[in-house]
Amino acid sequence: MAGSSKRTMALAFAMAVNCQADAPEGQEWPDSPCGICASCVRFQRGSHPDLTEVNLETQAAALGEAGKGKSGPAKELRIDAIREMQANVGLSPHSARWKIYIVGDADKMNEEASNALLKTLEEPPAHTIIILLAPDEMSVLPTISSRCFLLPLRSMSRREVARALVQKWGAERDEAELLAALSGGRLGYAVRLMEDRESLERRRSALQELSVLSGAHINDRVNTAGRYAKMFTESRPALYEMLQDWEGWWRDVIAVRAPAPELVVNIDQMQALESAARKHSSGSALAAIKLIQDTRQQLLENVNPRVALEALALGMK
Repeated sequence: MAGSSKRTMALAFAMAVNCQADAPEGQEWPDSPCGICASCVRFQRGSHPDLTEVNLETQAAALGEAGKGKSGPAKELRIDAIREMQANVGLSPHSARWKIYIVGDADKMNEEASNALLKTLEEPPAHTIIILLAPDEMSVLPTISSRCFLLPLRSMSRREVARALVQKWGAERDEAELLAALSGGRLGYAVRLMEDRESLERRRSALQELSVLSGAHINDRVNTAGRYAKMFTESRPALYEMLQDWEGWWRDVIAVRAPAPELVVNIDQMQALESAARKHSSGSALAAIKLIQDTRQQLLENVNPRVALEALALGMK
């Protein structure tokens, strides 16, 4: 959620309504945030006292172990997170025109959380704006969506994302095109990737792992599975991220075979993907994807990680 385009737009709106730049005649705030006033800078940094974000990640941070699931943040937004927001929602803004609450993962609210939030939406405090982020209006309760102003968003094209990265964030053309492909049309996520070099390096390492594993002997595969089991014990999110990268690779193999090169995500790996597409049928690529998905589900269900990951390592060919 932290990197989604919905969140990017929500923050841009929060900046605009609180921007200290001169507004056109008859308007309370400028059409777009200046990005350089004290208010805009603090919103950009996420340090403005009148900005509160509520999502699965902030819930996990606030509630500790109680806010976590088996593989990271819990999968539902609970009433405790909403109540914590409501404890301060009635207070006047500290220094901004409007207090902003961004409820990410609004589609993940359980029934208790939704009903609690409904009371605030029915009688919103003065000078307070509550923004709910969800995939679509049908993913939240009708009683919630009926009390909101709905603003549908579309994904940007790869070309639009790449152009924005070059023009506004100073990315190189090749880098911008890769980030645009990896982001799936989510500008906010593309910007986060550009700023998080470690994430890009982890992706490259994951794809290198898959390449080495595919050509390894049985004994090496078994040993590698042991290393993955240790990774799972030490950092489950890291292992799940690697599996996600592997799944994306095999989807790209299918796209190359189609052929549908415009759907390829790992565009910096085209030579290796074309080689893999010559060696593997679409059926074998689909089987690899299913094996990865089954392994992920087994790990979530607490199957012995060494057993599950050994089967995965032996099946990646």
